[in-house]
Amino acid sequence: MPDVVSFIEEIARQAGARAVELSGCVEAEAKGRSIVSRADREVEGVIIEAIRAAYPGDPVLAEESGVSGGGDIGPDTRWWAIDPIDGTGPYLKGLPFWAVSVACLRGSRVEAGVVHMPAMGETFTASASGPAMRNDAPLAEVCQEVPNAHDYLFVPCGVVEGLTHRYPGRFLALASAACHICLTAAGSAFGTLMEPIRAYDFAAAAFIYERAGGRVRYLSGAEIDYAALADGRRAPEPVLAAPAAQIDWLRERVFWE
Repeated sequence: MPDVVSFIEEIARQAGARAVELSGCVEAEAKGRSIVSRADREVEGVIIEAIRAAYPGDPVLAEESGVSGGGDIGPDTRWWAIDPIDGTGPYLKGLPFWAVSVACLRGSRVEAGVVHMPAMGETFTASASGPAMRNDAPLAEVCQEVPNAHDYLFVPCGVVEGLTHRYPGRFLALASAACHICLTAAGSAFGTLMEPIRAYDFAAAAFIYERAGGRVRYLSGAEIDYAALADGRRAPEPVLAAPAAQIDWLRERVFWE
């Protein structure tokens, strides 16, 4: 798996470099209630081309092109979840809060993940056989204490119908789930609250965070079965990331109707 991590990191960096080249040269395009750009599609193409060359038979779930290759996801099926630019809004506005996110999965579990944030000079990586890394140095173990009044909780950037919380500290939204979770892993926030999102939005970052001592669960407390999301559907409920010792503490303060 370390070789896979190196492979993912290399293609994430290549993709990030292409996104930087296109920054300021592309415009927002409507995509349902969201937005997309030519940069998203080109960057995704860079990643998929590299995966197809190295792992031609693997299924791929990508934000812009959907599902391609392979068939049903079995317990031993290797597959990929790709978000070429997680945080298209910030990217198009010249803000640094966006990331290239790539996860390699085996069935329902992530085996390797990379979240590369070119504009912030940050790269987070993890494999199943080693510690989570930040810019080639091991991430410190996540603090397991209850947050204080000045600790941040990352939250969705817009109103999510039926989703509320009673977090006693401060909250912040940067419009990128991958950035939210990785910055939580780095100690910038206590935790992250996510609306029902898709596997490519959070699989890589969630894996990195859990390798550093965090916990990522559905609001109900159930574990994430990524294979159930391999067709691109949204998660069935909100997703929470918090220190392993405090995930239930956060769950008790989040409500979804």
